[in-house]
Amino acid sequence: MSGKYDAIIVGGGIAGIVTALEMSEGGLKVLIIDRDSADKFGGLAKESFGGMFFVDSPLQRKAKIKDSPELALKDWSQFAEFGSGDHWPQAWAKTYVERSIPDIYEAILARGIKFFPVVNWVERGMYQPGNSVPRFHLVWGTGQELATVYIEHLQEQIKSGRVTVLFDHQVQALSRFAGRITGVTGVKENGGEPFSFEGQLVVVAAGGINGSDPKIREHWQKDWTAPPDVILNGSHQYADGVMHDAVRNLGGQVTHLDKMWNYAAGVHHPKPRKPRHGLSLVPSKTSLWTDATGKRFGPEPLVSGYDTWELVRRICEQEHKYSWTILNKKIALKELAISGAESNPAIRDKKKIAFLKSILFGNHQLVDDMI
Repeated sequence: MSGKYDAIIVGGGIAGIVTALEMSEGGLKVLIIDRDSADKFGGLAKESFGGMFFVDSPLQRKAKIKDSPELALKDWSQFAEFGSGDHWPQAWAKTYVERSIPDIYEAILARGIKFFPVVNWVERGMYQPGNSVPRFHLVWGTGQELATVYIEHLQEQIKSGRVTVLFDHQVQALSRFAGRITGVTGVKENGGEPFSFEGQLVVVAAGGINGSDPKIREHWQKDWTAPPDVILNGSHQYADGVMHDAVRNLGGQVTHLDKMWNYAAGVHHPKPRKPRHGLSLVPSKTSLWTDATGKRFGPEPLVSGYDTWELVRRICEQEHKYSWTILNKKIALKELAISGAESNPAIRDKKKIAFLKSILFGNHQLVDDMI
């Protein structure tokens, strides 16, 4: 199986979908190759809470939150721990804070997507300043709405013939000829039939490495000491680093793999759909967060929302690298929260009355599922 395209995109997550949409609307013939099945089109974004970082947005202004690209870049630089050779990460940070509104926020609104009216505040910083103002914007409908709407727009390009999508196809390597990347090769998931495609452009949008337990351990942050015996997977099961290796094998730059994003309060999914399936708990303020032996962390308690990396470090410096959150049902109904679309059906399904009921009377379904 083979063919030629203007552009080949490896990965059918939100990054691949947006890239394919912009390219095809610009007149290019695009091929998306995704390892997962058609019903999983959209990748991890479909399961996400749908939070996005924006600077000086209309929602911030309406809430009288004073923000600016200059302030955001200062906050970012204080928290990012840039090294002397981090030219491109710093250039990306500067570009993002300056262009997040016209290039992302306004583009998303133009597709018919709306945001929750309240701007949230995360990563404020523990021992060094993080975000100095709230910047976390939540899609009304969660990440599922974001993925669904963009897929609906992409369907127009698929019907026109400008975009082709192949599911259950695993890209294993990139092809190179005369000093440039010319295409991809791989095998079908069912049966292992080989395929190859040629393209003027090849975009790798295959996710990170957090779906691979060996990759996580290989690139574990040095100052977190040894990783836990069990690391739950809240990432996509096919975010396995195979394409990172493929890029590196051809001389491409793969850097900062230790800057992976892990959460300290991981819990087992009550109905797992993949190995080590985990969810990210948002520890409630009234609960007790203790170490494995039941002792309170101290002298500073663990508090989510300020420095996620610090929370992971504190858990991992313990002899037993896991923790407990202890709360009664009354507190759980009022405060227990889990990040992601699945755990927030009222927001995911855009049901305002159901959402208000969960605020007033608690999320009974979530608590029952976790029990």
